[in-house]
Amino acid sequence: QTVAAEMTSKFDESSIQARFAATKLQPLNASFDVGIDKLNLDRYLKPAAEKSPAGDPPVDLSALKGRTVNGKIQIGALQAQRVKLANLKAEVRLAGGKLEVAPHSANLYEGALNGTLTVDANGNRVTLKEEAKGVSVNPLLKDLADKDIVEGKGDVLLDVAMAGTTVGEMKKAMIGTMKLQLKDGAYKGINLAETFRKAGSLGAKSGSQAADKSQKTDFSEMSASFAINKGVAHNDDLTLKSPFIRVGGSGDIDIGNSRLDYTAKAALVATATGQQ
Repeated sequence: QTVAAEMTSKFDESSIQARFAATKLQPLNASFDVGIDKLNLDRYLKPAAEKSPAGDPPVDLSALKGRTVNGKIQIGALQAQRVKLANLKAEVRLAGGKLEVAPHSANLYEGALNGTLTVDANGNRVTLKEEAKGVSVNPLLKDLADKDIVEGKGDVLLDVAMAGTTVGEMKKAMIGTMKLQLKDGAYKGINLAETFRKAGSLGAKSGSQAADKSQKTDFSEMSASFAINKGVAHNDDLTLKSPFIRVGGSGDIDIGNSRLDYTAKAALVATATGQQ
């Protein structure tokens, strides 16, 4: 009915130190303390592109019920889905079918990440609160989505909740808020100021221009907030400020159906005063 163990192990490139104790095995009542120097989960998981289509995968949290577990996890360097974190620390509590990973913290692309995660089997509900500060956005997006579109350092606040029996149901039930702010960055693909100057000199009233990754629009600040309801994130306060350009925008990001309906409008700053 009781178990206690300590372990030191080398597995692939990971060195692991762990302590485990259980005062009762049925139902389980246990505690643990795990330390890992580095762990690359991508070594053991198939890339998303290689996974076979699974339709709308079910979400089954029943394994959380009937167990009581408390513990701590520390990982010096972690990679998952190509995203890299350092100095990850998390406290874990499981009781009454509710798992809490709170607080947790990590270094993330020159910035810091702090938050709480709750997974409740009573109602298949997930809540997530995250605060990221001073994160370098360009390398994060390259690793996360293979996109090279934005530069700058930013802050993100995320507070969302969702419930459902499948991944699709959870996405469509998502509610909450998100705020982001980037400073001293650039949007890649177009130089808006140069485009407007060329259009003005040619007397053009309309037209189109293909994206060119050698061009970019520098900005001093970009901010936006989103209200998320039933899987749709609505924004109406996009603001981008640069020495010669002002950009505003509004629209919806339909998370549940993977659709985007968004309009951004750019205008030249007419005077030097407006460039402050």
